[in-house]
Amino acid sequence: MKETTSGLRITPYKRRYRQVTNDLLFFSRLQHIHLDWQNLEQWLDEPSTFAWLAWRGNTPVGAMATSEPLNHTCWIRLIALHENRQAIVAALWQVVVPALRAVDTHTVYLLATHDWVLPYIEPLGFAYDEHIVTMFRTRQRVVSVDIEDMIIRVVSLNDVASMVMVDNTAFLPPWQLADDELRQAIRIAAACTIAEIDGAVVGYQLSTQYQNSAHLARLAVLPSMQGRGIGAALLSDVLQRFERRSIYTMSVNTQMSNERSQQLYYRFGFRRNGYDLPVWKINL
Repeated sequence: MKETTSGLRITPYKRRYRQVTNDLLFFSRLQHIHLDWQNLEQWLDEPSTFAWLAWRGNTPVGAMATSEPLNHTCWIRLIALHENRQAIVAALWQVVVPALRAVDTHTVYLLATHDWVLPYIEPLGFAYDEHIVTMFRTRQRVVSVDIEDMIIRVVSLNDVASMVMVDNTAFLPPWQLADDELRQAIRIAAACTIAEIDGAVVGYQLSTQYQNSAHLARLAVLPSMQGRGIGAALLSDVLQRFERRSIYTMSVNTQMSNERSQQLYYRFGFRRNGYDLPVWKINL
């Protein structure tokens, strides 16, 4: 517990605070939640979650939580404020920073899903990094892509370790997934397939479904195997899988700096839809 000069008390989140935290989230005026595949209540209860509450007396007035650091980086996953006050964010951040430094975290990222959060994080030292762009594809013909000696099959949980290796090799921080994140993503995926050559996993895709539309949430290929059409084969295959379910639209997000992935998506008829989100970061 830490008492701040603003009269706030900062404590780590505990399971016994679940109800008051739910009340805070229900009544909070300002919320930033970026959880990808996790359920908020379950995620907060995970021992690996870094979460804190700001109290005024016996009432929580703010919350901040980050992902478990992976390769010296993490994301701010939650900010909730009952009051429109910069002092609450600053008080929480004063506790978050030393806690993250203690586990050798070098960089913290935030995906600005709402504009309100920017005036709160900029005074903390966060700066713009780049944009995430969203692309969308409507009904059109899918061209099959076949690669000799490569098979594409549905994933099993026995493949997770190989998938994590592919993922963490294909992506740089902060875009890598931890083992538990990937397992949770597989659980809720509508389609998750891997590409194998000579029995070795060389790539995978993971897609979700909402009503009559699909979302390509992850596409990764080993860097040493890129340029051979593996990503195209995985994308073609999953589009056909969804077509067999009468689902013909798909969205995908990628970094603006990742021109190679955008070129692949353009080949398959994806187009930017103008819904871009800025990524901000701070070096600790």
